[in-house]
This record gives sequence, C-alpha cells and structure tokens, in this order.
Amino acid sequence: MASLFCLLILLFSNGCKKEINSSVARLEGVWELRSVVAMLSSTYPPGNGHIISFTGNKYEITDNGQLTRSGEFEIIEDRTASTSTCSSIRAGKYTSRIIYDNNINTGTTFFELSGNKLTIIYGCFAVDTGISSEYERQ
Repeated sequence: MASLFCLLILLFSNGCKKEINSSVARLEGVWELRSVVAMLSSTYPPGNGHIISFTGNKYEITDNGQLTRSGEFEIIEDRTASTSTCSSIRAGKYTSRIIYDNNINTGTTFFELSGNKLTIIYGCFAVDTGISSEYERQ
C-alpha cells in the first residue's frame, strides 16, 4: 500500500513538472513586441527593436538594439492571475508565472502562449496599472 501511495505521488509531481518544462521549451526563442495595452494602447511594426529572448533559463531584453536587462528566469505554475491583476481571467488562462532573477517580491508576471504569440501581463488593471504586452515569435 505504501509503495502504491509513493507511486501516485511520483506520478502527480512529475505531471506538474512536465507542464512547467513544456512551457519553458515553448517560451524559448526570440520574441518581438507587437502591442502594449495599458491606460493607452500602442502597436509596433515588425523590426521595431523591442525584443525579449529566452534561452534555457536565461533572458535578455533589448530596446532599439540596446541590451537593457538580462539575467535568469524560472517558470512556476501559479493560478492567481485574476487576483494578482485585479481582472477577470478565464479559468485555465495565464497559469504560468515568470520569475526574473529569483526576485519573488516584485509584481507577479504571467504569460500565455498561443501559436507564435506570447502575451505577458502584470500589474492591477482595476487601478490602471495593469499592462498586457503581446510579442510575436521571430
């Protein structure tokens, strides 16, 4: 009986790890900013130079060809996007959270992947501090 219990725990814990590892693999690559929705909305044409890239557990952010930020990141499963962003989010959406540079005390950043689109959200939309940025895979 104890071995069956251990086997079930092992299966369930590996199931979550595979989902997170799958998100990291799908996130890997170079992404260029296409739009930002906040208090004001902006769109960006291809070749605008606002890039975020993910390789393994490393990230780099460049603006107009200049490196502005780099470091390490990790992805965790987090189902608090609705609460964290003060908005109504459908169940099952934005369940992956990016933690940059092991800094869990800054605002929570969630992402969703759909085809060649990456959408990153953070901040509280109810008080006009929420931001949604959409990127396209390069």
